[in-house]
Amino acid sequence: MKNNHLIYLVSFFSGFLSLAQEIIWIRLISFAGMTVPQTFSYTLALFLMGIACGASIGKSICKKNTHVKLWILGKFFLLAAIVDIILITLVYVFTKSFNISILFLGLCVFICACIRGTIFPLIHHVGTAQVKTGSQISNVYFSNVFGSALAPVLISFIALDYLNTQQVYLLICFFTIIIAVLCLNSEKLKYVGVTLAIVTLLLMFIPDKIFYEFSKKEDYLNPQLSAYPSQIFENKHGFIQVYDQGKDRVVYGANVYDGKLNTNIFHNSNGIDRAYLLPVLKPDAQEILVIGLSTGSWVKVLSMMPNLKKITVIEINPAYIDLIKTDPIVSDILKDKRIEIIFDDGRKWIKKQSNEKYDIILMNTTWYWRAYASNLLSQDFLNILKSHMKPKGILYYNTTQSADAYYTATKVFPYVYKYKFMVLSSMQPISLEDHNNIQTNLCKLVRYSTQNPVFKDQNDCSLASEIILQTPLVPYDRINFSEFSRHKPEVITDDNMITEYKYGKGL
Repeated sequence: MKNNHLIYLVSFFSGFLSLAQEIIWIRLISFAGMTVPQTFSYTLALFLMGIACGASIGKSICKKNTHVKLWILGKFFLLAAIVDIILITLVYVFTKSFNISILFLGLCVFICACIRGTIFPLIHHVGTAQVKTGSQISNVYFSNVFGSALAPVLISFIALDYLNTQQVYLLICFFTIIIAVLCLNSEKLKYVGVTLAIVTLLLMFIPDKIFYEFSKKEDYLNPQLSAYPSQIFENKHGFIQVYDQGKDRVVYGANVYDGKLNTNIFHNSNGIDRAYLLPVLKPDAQEILVIGLSTGSWVKVLSMMPNLKKITVIEINPAYIDLIKTDPIVSDILKDKRIEIIFDDGRKWIKKQSNEKYDIILMNTTWYWRAYASNLLSQDFLNILKSHMKPKGILYYNTTQSADAYYTATKVFPYVYKYKFMVLSSMQPISLEDHNNIQTNLCKLVRYSTQNPVFKDQNDCSLASEIILQTPLVPYDRINFSEFSRHKPEVITDDNMITEYKYGKGL
C-alpha cells in the first residue's frame, strides 16, 4: 500500500495525542477540583464517553462514504487542533470572568474527546481499505495502542518537567496540526495548517495564563490575601502557589492551603506553636524523620534543637526547594549539614529502610480528603512507622480535623493525644504540664547558622511556653469529636480509603 508507513504514523499520533490531551485535562480539572480523588474518575468517564460518541460518528462517516481518503483524516486532525485551541481559550476567558465550573471543564473534555474519537475509525478504514489482512489490521491497531501507552510516559514524566501545562497543551495542538498537514492534499489548507502551526508554536512562549487565573483567590473574610499568586512553581509533581498576605507569604499546594513561611511563635499565623511542642516534649532528640518538607518552617524549628544529630526529610516535590531558596526565614536549612533532604515518595522510601530508628517522626500531612491521603493516614502505614520508632519515640502528624485519623492511631499506639488538630502518638505516656520545664527547654533552642539563642531572654521563653500551654494536650478518651465530626470514627486502611471517598470532600 502506498501510504502504509504514513497511516501507521497517523494511527500512532492519533492515540498519542488523544491520551496526551486527556492527561492535560485531568491536570486542569484536578487543580480546579482541589485534587480530590474523584476528579480522575470524573475526567476519565467523560473522556471515554466522548471517545465512544466520536467513534460512533466516525463509523457513520465510513458507512456513508466508503471511499474515505487520507486527506479527510487531515481535515479532522486540523479540526481537532482548532477545537482544542478554542476550548482552552474559552476556559481562560470563563476563568477570568467567573469562577470556573467543574461541569464546564467536563464539557470541554467531552468535546475534545469526541472530535479525536472520530478519527480512529477513519484511520482504520483508510489503513485497511486496500489490504484487508489480519497483519494490516493489527499493525494499525498496534500503532494506535503504542502511541496511547507512550503518551503518559513522555507527557507526565518528561514534558511536564521541562514545560508548563499551558505549553504542553499547545505543543499537543502543534503536533496535531503537523499530522494534519502531512495528510492534507489541498495546498490552500496546507498553508492554513502551517500558518496555524507557527502561531501555536509562538503562543508557547507567552507566560502562563491559565493557572494564574485558576489560582485567583477572592477571600472576602481575608482581604489582605492577594488575589493572584506572586509566584507559581510547576513541575510534573504539581503546583506550588505563593500569595502575599501582609508580611506573610501564604503557600498553596495544588490549589489547597499548605502553610506559611514563618517560624516566629509570637507571630504564630501558621500555628507554628505546634512545631515548638516537639522540642519541649523531646529535648534530647537526636534522630528525626520528617515526611513532607512543605515550606520548611517546621524543619527549621526542629533544627534548633541542641542535641540534634540528623534530620532526614522525605519530599516528593523538588519544587519546594526552589520555594525555600527564595525566603531567608527558612533558606538556611539548605546549608545545615545535619539536614538531609531526599526526593522520594515517603511511604516507598521508608519501606526500603530496615534498621533506622527515630526519636521523632513528623508527618506534614496534607488535607485528609485529598487524593492519596490514605497512604499516610492508614493503619497499615502507621504500623510501618511504628517499626521505625525508638522505644520512647513519638509520631506527630496533622489530622486536618479527621476523627478517623485519631481513631486509627489508637489501633496502633497505646497512647494517643490531640494537640490542636495534631495527633501525638507514642508507646509511652506523655504529659504537658510543667511550665518551668517547658521554659527551660525553649531557652536551650539555638539557631544553627549563628548558634544564637532563639529566644533572647527568660521572659521570651516564658511567653513562648504560655503560648504552647494555651492548647491542652488531650488524651484520646477525652477528645470531644462532636466539635468537628458528624460520624462515629472508623479505622482508615489502605483498602477502604474512607478519608478520600466515604468521608471525603468529593467534587
